[in-house]
Amino acid sequence: MKIFFLSFFLLLNFPLLAQDEFFDYYESKPFKYDNDVYLPFIKSIRLFPANDPQAPPIVKLGGNPLVLLFDDLTAVFQNYTYTIIHCNADWTPSDLLKAEYIDGFQEYFINDHEFAFNTFVPYVNYRLTIPNKNMRITKSGNYVLKIYEDNNPELLVLSRRFVVYEEFVNIGVDAKRPTIAEFMDTHQEIDVTINHSGYVIPDPYRDFHISILQNGRWDNALTQLKPLFVGNNQLSYNYDRENNFKGGNEFRFFDTKSFMTLSMNMRNVKQDSVWIVYLVPMMRKNMLRYSVQPDVNGIYVIRRTNSSNPEIESDYAWVDFFLASDEIFEKANVYVFGALSDWQTRPDYQLKYNYQLKGYQGKILLKQGYYDFKFVLQEDGATAADESALEGTHWETENNYQILVYHREIGIRYDRVIGFSQVNYQGMQ
Repeated sequence: MKIFFLSFFLLLNFPLLAQDEFFDYYESKPFKYDNDVYLPFIKSIRLFPANDPQAPPIVKLGGNPLVLLFDDLTAVFQNYTYTIIHCNADWTPSDLLKAEYIDGFQEYFINDHEFAFNTFVPYVNYRLTIPNKNMRITKSGNYVLKIYEDNNPELLVLSRRFVVYEEFVNIGVDAKRPTIAEFMDTHQEIDVTINHSGYVIPDPYRDFHISILQNGRWDNALTQLKPLFVGNNQLSYNYDRENNFKGGNEFRFFDTKSFMTLSMNMRNVKQDSVWIVYLVPMMRKNMLRYSVQPDVNGIYVIRRTNSSNPEIESDYAWVDFFLASDEIFEKANVYVFGALSDWQTRPDYQLKYNYQLKGYQGKILLKQGYYDFKFVLQEDGATAADESALEGTHWETENNYQILVYHREIGIRYDRVIGFSQVNYQGMQ
């Protein structure tokens, strides 16, 4: 009964949402140890360190907490429950019992919420700080934050990955232009050296490994590297080929902090049952030379002009994207891609070909703010999207890289995170 009520509510308030697309969300979805959203009316999900909203959700054990924010567009208060799940380095659940990594309640209610103020689209904004006085984390490692309804773990709402680390090793990172000729113009090489003086690692090839992330992403992370050289309390991962990332291109962007004025990349704004923002038509960049374009590496920031509390005063709008293309991809799909889509190719972020306008077009419901994004192409049957097909890839592109160091000590049943480092790569400098 609740599902039908919410379906009716959303279809009345959001007529631009196709009915078949909406009901697809209610097909049974298994829980994923990944960033996912299980209900179509849950929007604007962000998880970040409390001291840095633009950073990935990686925090030191006993240090700054993480903040989770999300909106419920039914505008009806719900009893949302949260828990955390400890995972191995490969994001499978670890063998630890919750009592072994949680001090306090093993599940608890989200009790911090506010209703939207002075917006056309009503919603409830929820806020959670983790760890907190009710739930404290006692071990480092990979974690998944799980949110569900009415204290029922089967009524899934959303899931978010985060990492808690300790500092037992020193990590040296050299981000540079690749040394192999075939990668020199398109990729970026990330060399890692780990100094573990004072920390014993009996078998670095079996019990020890690293993950290298580009801009906090897990979809293209390098996780299978083994040390190339071992000795003198150092582990070297200075490969020539295996540690290369596609540099990609600088992100496209738009800013909807105001619906009264047009900012860069906004063509028009209309007010219907909700706001509709039309972005300027955009061109493919895969054949263009690299050009410097400041960005925030794929994330988005909620904001509204002259707002004292943008989390509850920012409105929602249908944002119309258009990518001009004479070429029609018969065996591939085009998506809007970035943190706004959880770095995934999701159905509600897919663009359809407009034969009259000769390009790929689609509307996405987004909260007011500044957004980075890219257009990506995913071949039928492929498990990952290709960014370079529409955006190009260059060694000069500015990116952030994160390095996480894992160790499964003898006699313990989980992968401990014993080091973290981050470096900013700027190829033009």
